[in-house]
Amino acid sequence: MAVSHSRRSNGEGSVYRTAEGRWRASLMLTHPDGLRRVRRVVSGRSRAEVVRKLDALKREGAAGWASGDSTGDYLEHWIEAVRPRLRPATHREYARHVRGYLAPLADVPLTALTPGHVERLLAGMLERGLSPMTAAHARATLRRALHDAQRDGLVSRNVAGLARPPRVTRQEMHPLTAPQVRGLIEATRDDPLGPVWALAVGSGLRLGEMLGLTWTDIDLDTGQLVVRRAMARAADGGWSLAEPKTSRSRRTVMLPAIAHEALRRRRAQQDADQQAAGTAWQDRGGLVFTDAVGRPLRPPDVSDEWRRTRRRVGVTCRLHDLRHTAATLMLGAGVPLKVVSDALGHSTIAITADTYAHVTPELRREAAAAMDRALGGAA
Repeated sequence: MAVSHSRRSNGEGSVYRTAEGRWRASLMLTHPDGLRRVRRVVSGRSRAEVVRKLDALKREGAAGWASGDSTGDYLEHWIEAVRPRLRPATHREYARHVRGYLAPLADVPLTALTPGHVERLLAGMLERGLSPMTAAHARATLRRALHDAQRDGLVSRNVAGLARPPRVTRQEMHPLTAPQVRGLIEATRDDPLGPVWALAVGSGLRLGEMLGLTWTDIDLDTGQLVVRRAMARAADGGWSLAEPKTSRSRRTVMLPAIAHEALRRRRAQQDADQQAAGTAWQDRGGLVFTDAVGRPLRPPDVSDEWRRTRRRVGVTCRLHDLRHTAATLMLGAGVPLKVVSDALGHSTIAITADTYAHVTPELRREAAAAMDRALGGAA
């Protein structure tokens, strides 16, 4: 059987049917280096399927997204193409993965990449002493990049998704008990950052979210705050206010008494600082947590202060464990999982359930006991 061609105008590509009955299309695209032309070929079971794939190639070519002939070419241009859609810190992390951890895949043709390539890459990372979590994050970056390649018809499957991930051991949490929380709040009541620790255990906010709060986000009369932004790494490596981590991170949180009272103390403390600083006061955005002259607090500096504080107070938990403390205390008090998930700003309730799975057996026992009480005991 002869191969039948369906010619299109110049630059539109060509569609043809092979002797075996499959449909194919080809298109010449300009390589990202601008120095050569690359012929891309797609195939499918029907002419309509191939035309759709060809049109996708045309759109990517028009946008300067020719993938070249190697995984390295594709990843380099992918990381620049996604820059406008990412927070600066996220883009910097992806770029570090692409140019560091994923570099061994650079010479592999994109269409020849297999799950085996990815698994050998991950194994090599572990052999070099990198952590399983680091390897998992590199795989996640590659998976996202190949998802876009699959969407655009450049590859037929996402081999990073098919590759077996490294076994990651979850870092053990060390939440505080209720008596330890009371001791922490009392011991740090007059510390400059005491309100930060109280808000963390009372609300479950992330550190960046707390440092991004302004007084317009807080209603001290009702004890309610709204998370609208967070202190995050900027493109220049410094710190600036940015959109929250996810859309679910934008949320309203009702404050317990310990957090509400701590914010009132912080308001009085800041007013005194501003009066003492006079014309040297620098804050113009109304941030809740500032230094003595109104400048924003940097997350690393707050973390350093927490390490000094925990040694003085006699607790061993990380700063992030104060967020875990809030969640564990809420769940232990019988707060529904969905409510806790919303308060923490998790993107799905499954993340909350997985993170705090160690708490749920006790909750199930309490639920059974509550049912027994409601029904007057066992029959």
